[in-house]
Amino acid sequence: MNMPRENRDFANRIEGFVRRFFERIGGAIDFSLRRGEGARTDLSALIPQLERAIESGLKTESDGIAAPNLIELRYDYETYTRMGQDRREFLQRELSGTLFEYIHNRRYRVVAPVAVKIGYDAFTRGLEIKLGFGEPAGPVILTGSAGVAGADQPPAELPEKRCEIVIRGLRTRQELRTIASSKSDPVGVGRNVANELIVNDATISNFHAAFRMRPDGQVELADRASANGTCVNGVMLGQGDKTIVRDGDRIRFGDVEMALSLTTL
Repeated sequence: MNMPRENRDFANRIEGFVRRFFERIGGAIDFSLRRGEGARTDLSALIPQLERAIESGLKTESDGIAAPNLIELRYDYETYTRMGQDRREFLQRELSGTLFEYIHNRRYRVVAPVAVKIGYDAFTRGLEIKLGFGEPAGPVILTGSAGVAGADQPPAELPEKRCEIVIRGLRTRQELRTIASSKSDPVGVGRNVANELIVNDATISNFHAAFRMRPDGQVELADRASANGTCVNGVMLGQGDKTIVRDGDRIRFGDVEMALSLTTL
């Protein structure tokens, strides 16, 4: 005997609610046993943070209150990779459904379907939550529209900026080069093979520093909480700090001194 569609929809909603309820309970137990990095990737810990972030990002408009529909979680590279693809997909799926319901139940409007994305940024320490309004760019998890308003348009994209980055050892003949883009991920420096610029020295951390091409054409260098520090023209950066660098600067990663060359493409 086939169940009426209305009953099936209601049963599916109840099933989803129960499943998320027990996920939160299980997550809360898990959260009580784990701290630090684990807490940043825990469903029960993330949901309240994201709900508060949405509330802080609301816009009051003539025809109602608009909520941000683009939610991006940016982790440091180490946490992102240790999570694994399965965990990231699970979090995107569960957070998408939960945040859509949160927005819908409060009768907030969105300018496009709710989208959740999990990524990494070499300039992020721990977890950074970014909110936005507009159409999603790239592959993300999409949910229902919850009252989409077509009048709002996403901001126009800035043109891509590209630059060749070359670092040369001052005491060795080592020369490393790569291309940085304002529309690509930061360029990592370190001993680990996951970096684009691999410097094999005992004083350099696995994920030591990173270059980023900014939309305005300037290049930033960030320390990634390295053990032995990052120095630019004799000035030591604080752990996790960043600064704009220029062609001809002298950079020291740990005990390795290098000259920087930048060529705009």
